[in-house]
Amino acid sequence: MYSQAILLSLLTAVVQARFGQEQVPIPAISAVNGGNPGEAATIAGAAISDLLAAANPCNKLKRGDQILAQLGTGADAIAAAKGMVAAEQNVNPFAFSNPALCTDPTLPANPILRGILPKIDPDFTDAAAINALSAQTLNNPLNANGKSIADLFTENGFTDFRGIASDGTGPVVNNPVNNGGNNGGNNGNNNGGNTGGNTGGNTGGNTGGDAAAGDIDFGLCDPSMDFVAGRPGRKADESTFLPIDPLTKQGQQEALNPNIITNRICDQLTNVCQSNQAAKDRCRSCQAQIQALGTRDQTTADAWNSCVNDGVQVGGGNNGAASTTAAAVATTTAAAVATSAAAVSSQCIIVQTTIINNGNAAASPSATQAPSRNNGGTGRNVQNFSGSVGAPPVAVENVGGNRPFVVNGDSFVNFGAACQRSCDVQKNRCANVANSTGNRDVKVSDCETQQQSCSQSCRNNAAARKAKRFIKVYRNRV
Repeated sequence: MYSQAILLSLLTAVVQARFGQEQVPIPAISAVNGGNPGEAATIAGAAISDLLAAANPCNKLKRGDQILAQLGTGADAIAAAKGMVAAEQNVNPFAFSNPALCTDPTLPANPILRGILPKIDPDFTDAAAINALSAQTLNNPLNANGKSIADLFTENGFTDFRGIASDGTGPVVNNPVNNGGNNGGNNGNNNGGNTGGNTGGNTGGNTGGDAAAGDIDFGLCDPSMDFVAGRPGRKADESTFLPIDPLTKQGQQEALNPNIITNRICDQLTNVCQSNQAAKDRCRSCQAQIQALGTRDQTTADAWNSCVNDGVQVGGGNNGAASTTAAAVATTTAAAVATSAAAVSSQCIIVQTTIINNGNAAASPSATQAPSRNNGGTGRNVQNFSGSVGAPPVAVENVGGNRPFVVNGDSFVNFGAACQRSCDVQKNRCANVANSTGNRDVKVSDCETQQQSCSQSCRNNAAARKAKRFIKVYRNRV
């Protein structure tokens, strides 16, 4: 009994050690001599909440500014403010495996505090190197002109984080390939869609740019959902909706109502997926369309997946409504549509539309695959997972370029997102086998277990890639 009590005490101490970070900078703030009587203690008491796991990471930067603004710029105030900016923020390890970073390039506002990096939980990937760099920046800050904390992390090779703006919303930053795109707020990996919209010179051109998926980046997540029968706790013939991506569905129960799941997916694009604004806008548009559709079956999941992944408007083909591009040009003549299409043809947009010809629908043209979405799939397979329950592993091909990783014709900027898509595709194929008539060897739960193992393999592989890249950048700085 004594040994159990000792073990429990040790475990409690470990948990408290990692969840007590909000107390680290507080004594120094309380001890500042500047300001009105009691003001330092008041600020110190409020600062505790800035370092709790649920706090916005921008808040502690604002608190650093407040310390200097209200307590002065004496040596003790400066040390306290720097300590606050550099302090490690708590994180719930059961919910996240990476830190939250502020994406506001104006914070902290005081130049004394600019360029100081915060520490992160020692269990996170590359934490030792980041924390060593953080200590250096207390006296030798980085060049932070026009850059947020998230930008500085990215510049130094650390891209595994959750970016949060000062108001608690996006954009979410994570783009190791093109940091200029991050600063522009649009991930800038492929400007084909934007260029297509500008060249077109009208709404149809802009919509065509979106269809090319040049400005759509879902980051770490796959926004798709499935409709599967016989999940744990459900009857064998009872089907429910659920996100297929482990990161997206983390903590989410399956639902009979698809609108619960579509809302969850769109929320997670901001919360954890590190998606860009164009992806989040598309998700919300598709969410509204699914809600208006009103169905609750396999066609609902199919319509959602086509909408979020390819920009296909829900019900566009069946109800006579125009699809993404056609909706924007439905009032034009066939000649006007042809002119607009010619203006953006150099962008090789994906077109899935019905051309309007004096009010009569013409045949739909065949789709043209955009190079930015399909790099050919002829590169080396970098998917290490080898599980094959119900379906063989799906290759992740590295073909180079701005979107180097290709899975089933879809291209990705980040290996992690591509690898996760590979796991999800395999899981869907496995689930099809599990639900097939007469199959008794494979269960849906087997497919989900395999997907979790595949996802873990992806995280391990991605961590190894990031570690190599960070070490190279960090050594160059030192």
